[in-house]
Order: sequence, then structure tokens, then C-alpha cells
Amino acid sequence: MRTFRLAAGLVLAIGVVGSGCSNEGASAKPKMPEVEGQRLDVALSDIKRAGFEEEVEVIGGGMFGVIDESNWTVCDQLPAAGQAFGASPRLTVDRSCEDEGKGSAVPETESVPTPTEVSPTPTEPAPIPTEPVVAAAPEAEQVLTASRNAELASILVDPDNCSESVQQFASKYRGKTIEFDGNITALSRHGDTKTRFDILLSPGDFGESSGSVGPSFQFRDVNLVTDLRLTGAETLDSLGQGANLRIVAQVEGYESSSCLFLLRPVSATVR
Repeated sequence: MRTFRLAAGLVLAIGVVGSGCSNEGASAKPKMPEVEGQRLDVALSDIKRAGFEEEVEVIGGGMFGVIDESNWTVCDQLPAAGQAFGASPRLTVDRSCEDEGKGSAVPETESVPTPTEVSPTPTEPAPIPTEPVVAAAPEAEQVLTASRNAELASILVDPDNCSESVQQFASKYRGKTIEFDGNITALSRHGDTKTRFDILLSPGDFGESSGSVGPSFQFRDVNLVTDLRLTGAETLDSLGQGANLRIVAQVEGYESSSCLFLLRPVSATVR
């Protein structure tokens, strides 16, 4: 009888241990890491390392969506850090989060030394600047506007964008800089690229008659940041069809097959 009881006890103990191990293995589900405040590309990498291999839902990204994951910051996450993955995790992103520090870029404990200006003596050459030289903006008398140039004023209200006067102006003033009020009639990606666009422009303010008067201006294959030099808007999210701009651009030529008046952007200001 004693031998039977000992064997039964061993069987019971093994069963309990086995059951405990089974429960522990079943409960070891992947858990959501802490990703708030991280760049989106880093957050997605951490979630994948945590064991979630499926697609993550990303909310935000502005008008054009998330083009470069490293340019967006995770401001909210679901599930919270430490919770097990259920459905697809959801990340809310923005350029910057409200709880990010808004103080000065220079810590208060640091003192910024005031540079000492040294004027060169008359016999010494001026010091060579270390900063890249930025090309000066075109002088006012070199920029053609409707008030200074009757030909430009005429084509801006020409009802035929394929007219001979539009073609002659593009040929005569090729390489010159013009300035006028216009609007974005259409904006589309250039080919398969994600950061370069073709922008169709019309004179005047955007409305039902946009594109029916004046040349069909186009910025072709441009980057919205480095080429357009946009000012007057807090973010690029405000740029799109219907935006009214003050446009400064260089005349590149006229494409007779499409009646497109090609321009190279100098600057654009949101009106």
C-alpha cells in the first residue's frame, strides 16, 4: 500500500508541473512595446521585433500620406505598452507631438559665446565666407509682371491657351523671370516617384473658371521643398489643388503638342 501511495503522489506531482508549464506557454503572447515619441520607422521595427509580423495601421500623414517614415513621430499607440497584441496595432503620427519639448534649443545652463567680429584692414582681403553663397533674388526691374509688361498682361487673360501670342511670348522671353498671381489647378506625382510632382497652374484665383483663361503653366518634375521654395504655409499639407499662390518663375519654353507653358520655379508664396 505504501508503494502504491508513493507512485500515485509522483504521478500527481508530474501532472501539476506539466499543467503549469502548459499554462505558462499558452499565456506567453507577444506584447506591445513602448513606441510613443519614436520616429515611425523605428516604431515599426520595434513592433516587428516584439513578434508582430502583420501590417500595422498608421493614422495621419497629411494630404500625401506617409512618404518618408523617418519624417513622422508616433504620438499615440494602441494597444498600450505591455498589453498583448489583439487586432492590428494602430499608430497615430504627426510631424511633432504636442507633448514634445518646446523650449529653447540651447540649454539654460549653457552660455552661448558671442562671436567677436574682426574687420579686415584696408590692405587685407575680405575673409572668404564659410557658408554656401545663396544666389540673390532677381532684381525688381528684371522680373516681368502684368503691370510692367503689356504682353504678359495680355496672355494672362487670353481665352486660348494654345494661341500664337502665348507661343510667341514663351519664345521671346525664354530664360526671363515672370511674376503673377495663380492657383494650382492640378497636382500629380511625376512618374513612379514619391517626392517629385507635376503641378498645373492657372492665372488668378482658383474657381470654376480655373484653366479656361490664360496659359496652362506647368512646373514639371519638381520637389515641393527644394524646388518650390514654398513660403506662407505652416506645412506642405496646405498645398494642393485649389491653393492660391504668388508665383515667381523662369520661362523654360512652350510645348506645342500639349499647349503647356513650362516654367521653372523660383519661389511660391501662399496667398
